[in-house]
Amino acid sequence: MFAVPTLRPQVPSDLPILAHGCLYRVALLDLDAVLDFSLAMSAERYLLIDAYNVICATEHLRAALRENMDSARDALGAIARDIHDAEGIRVALILDSRSDRLQVEHPYGSKRFEYIYAPSALTADGVIERIVGRVRDPAHVSVVSNDNLVREATRASGAMALRPEEFFEWARACGAQLSQMAQRRSRSHAKNFENRLDLNF
Repeated sequence: MFAVPTLRPQVPSDLPILAHGCLYRVALLDLDAVLDFSLAMSAERYLLIDAYNVICATEHLRAALRENMDSARDALGAIARDIHDAEGIRVALILDSRSDRLQVEHPYGSKRFEYIYAPSALTADGVIERIVGRVRDPAHVSVVSNDNLVREATRASGAMALRPEEFFEWARACGAQLSQMAQRRSRSHAKNFENRLDLNF
C-alpha cells in the first residue's frame, strides 16, 4: 500500500529546459516537489502506464522494442493518445531509465501528455506509487500494468488497475469514437460547402 506524505506544491528553481519538446531534468531530491507541482495543475482524470512493462507484455510492441526502444515507446504513446484525445484524460507513460535524475518529456507539445523517466534509484514502479499517493482523489487515476504487485498496490490505494488488454480495448473504443467524430465533421463541412455553392448560383 502506498504511504506517501502530501507536500505543498513547489516549483524547483533550477530546472534546465532542453530542446527536445519540453524536456527537463531534476535531481532525485527534487522529485517530490516536481510531482507535487505537476499534479497540482493536472486534470481530474489521470492515466498512468507502466510503459516498458506493457511493451514487454504485448507481442507487436515487444517486436518493435527489439528493433528500437524509442519506436516501441512511441507506438504505445500513439495508442494512449486516442484515450487522451477522446476523453480528455491526462496521460503519462512511466519509463525506467539509467539516469540519476527524473526526466519529463511532452512528445506532442501538450503538458497533459507526458513521458516520465524514473531515476534509476526509484524505478517506474516507484514513480507510479508516488503519483498515486499524491493525487487528491485516487479514484480518478487508472494505472495500466502487467505486474500483479503494481496492480494490487494500485487497488489498495483506491485507484483503478488495468491489465494491458483492458487498456488496448479502451484505446480501440476511443479510436473508433475519434474516427466517427472525424467523419461527422467531414460530412458537416461538405454540407456547408454545398450550401455555399447553392447560394452562389
